[in-house]
Amino acid sequence: MTLNNHLLAGLLFLSTAQAALGCGLHSPLQVQLDSMYPGSFPVAVALRWAADSGVIDATALEAPGKGTALYSDSVRRLQEFRKTLAATPAAAELPASFSLGYVESRLWTRYSQSDGKISIEVHTDGPVEGEAVVLTGEPVLTELLAGRLSVDRALADGMLLIVGDETAKTAIRQVLEATSSSMNGRISKR
Repeated sequence: MTLNNHLLAGLLFLSTAQAALGCGLHSPLQVQLDSMYPGSFPVAVALRWAADSGVIDATALEAPGKGTALYSDSVRRLQEFRKTLAATPAAAELPASFSLGYVESRLWTRYSQSDGKISIEVHTDGPVEGEAVVLTGEPVLTELLAGRLSVDRALADGMLLIVGDETAKTAIRQVLEATSSSMNGRISKR
């Protein structure tokens, strides 16, 4: 697939997504390209490419809207991610908070750290000013946590974008690598 085809696929992907003031799960408004967050459009293109290439589950990107059952599944997985983060020793290096945005559904989730505990707030209006940001797709996070996709590859292929100061970006990357390695070790031992 050529670069132009990737861009067209991303454009078509975004034009079929739902949008809302905060996250887009419930509103039928038209998506404005890159309005979710700067960099969301290239991530959407990369997700489409990864789905077309079989790197991630295409059905997760093509689900017809995010109904209540799919939203509940997303929240459950985001909660599982919180538990995985909390169990990782590298979590102590995370910034006080960061927001994770799923570009396919425009769902924002904030992860906060205080006194060694990580809390989660799902369905936020997006990152607060100065907060680190992780942009990706739900199937990418699923593959990372299952140890079937490396953080290096997700970053290199554009399926994962980490935005923030260098300290925050490094800490988030290290935690993602640690959670991926930890899950990969558990999968290998089975």
